[in-house]
Amino acid sequence: MGEESAIVETGKSTARDLAELVERVPMVFPRHLTNVVAEFDHANAGLDSVIDLVDAAVRELGGRELGPESEISLQIWLSGKVSYKFSRHDAWERAAEVLSGRGYRVTRAGSAVVVSICFTPKSAIVGVNRVADSLSSWPGGEVRLSKTPDQVSRAEFKLEELFKVFPIEDGGDALDFGAAPGGWTRILAGRGFRTTAVDPGDLDPRVLRLPGVVHERTTAGNFVRSGKGRFDLIVNDMKMSPDRSSRLMCDGAALLKPFGLAITTLKTGTHHVLSQLDEAFEILGSEYDIEFARQLRHNRNEVTVVLRRFG
Repeated sequence: MGEESAIVETGKSTARDLAELVERVPMVFPRHLTNVVAEFDHANAGLDSVIDLVDAAVRELGGRELGPESEISLQIWLSGKVSYKFSRHDAWERAAEVLSGRGYRVTRAGSAVVVSICFTPKSAIVGVNRVADSLSSWPGGEVRLSKTPDQVSRAEFKLEELFKVFPIEDGGDALDFGAAPGGWTRILAGRGFRTTAVDPGDLDPRVLRLPGVVHERTTAGNFVRSGKGRFDLIVNDMKMSPDRSSRLMCDGAALLKPFGLAITTLKTGTHHVLSQLDEAFEILGSEYDIEFARQLRHNRNEVTVVLRRFG
């Protein structure tokens, strides 16, 4: 398998069962799921063999997942360092040709059912399942965002990706801990939040000019102790250990309205990741329900967590 992929063998469970478990527990590392219907060693074979496998897998499924004349999203992605003699574009075109020949309408996204091909260093893995059970509608869960002229920092991608996979209602009063230079504040303001940006450092002048943005030039701890305001949403992307970040969010819970939401990134690094997450979740559980926790594509060595304050 590749660096970011794995096959889980079960008795009777499906991607739907695992998706429900991922959301309920939560499990932080899965970003995309599919029901594997075939695996093929492509190290010594060309594109024709892989496409024949796709054809056989779809033909075998028949009407179990794919009804006659269904619309299908065809997704292809790579996992790990992959070297082969055909491009991903070529693979998509040939697989789409086969599926179209069997009467299916093939799209890149937007259909209820997805046929997946994941190329790893040694094999091609074919999967078929409902997009609703995939955790992400993007191939392999690799949400790709483009930089805009207004972007203040690359950290914005993390919040943008979160809003794509975990929609949050726009508008209200938001508090941004450690806001400088203002990337997350800019995203929140763009979604209609009146945002208090807390940071002793400077914000980008473009952010300060946005409607509803107020800069409190102080530390997060001092602002919490001041007890100013009540907020619908608190966000925190500060660089600190997961336990410290979690304790800050618990202290800040007093500034949230009942059932208000909080978003924080837990920066675990690469060592003792699971034990750090266990400790952080235990701390956060004293003030919040954990509604979502996942290592997003733009996270690198951290986990994004969405919390809801107890009523």
